Amino acid sequence: MKKIFKALACTALACGIGVAAVACGGNGSINVYNRESGSGTRDAFLELLEIEDTDLVSAGAGLTTTGAVLNAVMDDKNGIGYISLGSLDDTVKAVSVDGAAATVENVVSGKYSVWRPFEMMYQADAENDLLTDFVEFLQSKQAQEVIEAYGYVATTTDAPEYVKPDSLTTKKLAIGGSTSVQPLMSIDEDDADCLITAYKKACGIEGITITYDGTGSGTGITNAANGTYDIGFASKEVTQDTVNAEEPTGTVTIFQLCADGIAIIVNTENTVTNLTKAQLKDIYTGKITAWSDITGAAE
Repeated sequence: MKKIFKALACTALACGIGVAAVACGGNGSINVYNRESGSGTRDAFLELLEIEDTDLVSAGAGLTTTGAVLNAVMDDKNGIGYISLGSLDDTVKAVSVDGAAATVENVVSGKYSVWRPFEMMYQADAENDLLTDFVEFLQSKQAQEVIEAYGYVATTTDAPEYVKPDSLTTKKLAIGGSTSVQPLMSIDEDDADCLITAYKKACGIEGITITYDGTGSGTGITNAANGTYDIGFASKEVTQDTVNAEEPTGTVTIFQLCADGIAIIVNTENTVTNLTKAQLKDIYTGKITAWSDITGAAE
């Protein structure tokens, strides 16, 4: 990369989409959870670990949201998965990678190597003053404070103060894409801290509606290019070539909103506290299939 940057039975899990299990029943076999093809989190994870999609355990299958991965690992003592660091909670345990804990501080310092950018894409030539104003807010000091409060990494230095407009002609925006970005934008309409709510408060103009559609990074890129979304979001690096491949209907601008670590999560009862990137690669390509191969303990 060129940029810095939350109950199923054991049997059901072992047979479900996105799980690769040698066996079930507490014998220590590793149950591997993946995101679906097209997920920005999955794409970034594979790139960082230098894993080809065809070599991935359960290649082509996976869980479709960050929440689904959280819930799966939470309910599976032998499970392992990867999620946005900003979505991490105490229902699971994040392991260190190469001795570095998954924290914002370690992402910033470079100690934690498993991270990716959150990219936003929009057609700057669209005649939409709400779009222009919202983009200005997302690059402001106020937005950076929200980003940091959510546990993500603000990457815009010396961000300017947001200056609210006197008026706006357009009152609606349709945005969407990465499910990793979704909590930062809007968990629900009553979320007083998210970026959308913060913008509405700072803007001060009544009647603004901004919706976020958590459809995945691939859709975020496609819909930004064809104009279905006013802003599309992806939780991986996006290049101009990537956007151009979608045959955009206008000139698409790419801007890095912030950065995010990818937390490697296991069940809270798992005794493993650290994994190397080499071990992660071997787990996700099926070379390591039991936790005893990590801990050295007898099953």
